[in-house]
Amino acid sequence: MGRSRKLGLVALALALSCVGSLAVAQRHTAGYAWADPDWRFTHHDRPIKVVLLAGSIGASPNRPYPRLLHEWCENVEVRNLSQVGHGAPQLASRFRSEVLENPNVPIRAPGTEVWLMFGGGMNSVGAPHRTNRAIRRTFELAHRRGVRVVSLSLTPWGDDGDDDERWEGGRALHALKATRNVVGFQLGRLSPAEALGQFARERSNPGQGWSDAERPDVVVDLYDSPLRDRDAEPWPLDDVRRKIERDARWRASVSELSDAEREARLEADARLMASAPRWFLRREYRGFDHIHPNPAGHQVIAETICPRLPESWGCRCP
Repeated sequence: MGRSRKLGLVALALALSCVGSLAVAQRHTAGYAWADPDWRFTHHDRPIKVVLLAGSIGASPNRPYPRLLHEWCENVEVRNLSQVGHGAPQLASRFRSEVLENPNVPIRAPGTEVWLMFGGGMNSVGAPHRTNRAIRRTFELAHRRGVRVVSLSLTPWGDDGDDDERWEGGRALHALKATRNVVGFQLGRLSPAEALGQFARERSNPGQGWSDAERPDVVVDLYDSPLRDRDAEPWPLDDVRRKIERDARWRASVSELSDAEREARLEADARLMASAPRWFLRREYRGFDHIHPNPAGHQVIAETICPRLPESWGCRCP
């Protein structure tokens, strides 16, 4: 992909960010509003207060999934604190400063439930253990303060290598493994050591399984959902093997293995990487790139989330 085209996509993303910020501010009466440290909920007839934290997918200006959920769930007021470019650590900081430290958020108020809907992590997925660490801390802090949590897994993403250098050659193996690690943590399929790596020792109960405070109250799998191109043609296995063997990161990771162990690892990694196209976002749901869903993709996201939400939210799912 040429440098000029990459710069064009960056400019488009930034333009969408600005448009999104304006559109969100204009939707104040619909409960979908840009925020500052002193923002407040405004729909007093809706007792379920939901704060969404996500990156640019959540910040999309064109009928995004939080807007749809606000419309479908009659007891819910959604406030969108999503921010283009924010990874899980930045979203964690935003949760503390704009939710927990905001005196206008009615946490523990009688007759009111406050929920965090967390849909972030894509912007920091290249560092999966650090991403999981920030998400875990956010969940734990939310529960400690009386905020319940809905966790949305990462959505399918990826490219054949021409438009995103993270999917070029053997790098695709790291991108796929990192994504699956974050998704595995979000869905509760990994142990603390697997999900957090060296950060597992920071937990108050190292060596033990996840506590209730570290896990969401509701979890939604958007990765293995209708968004995923499950019928895509896999990459040719022989081509994938050659790409992996040429990758410096992979060679370093197997440098201490025996020849037999290295060959077994190569075979397993090649089969995993060959399957990557089946974990990409379906083309009919792509927006301006392979990461950001279009309005039809946001409709699918909302339809996947809606049935998983608590009955108290009063959702009428399509």
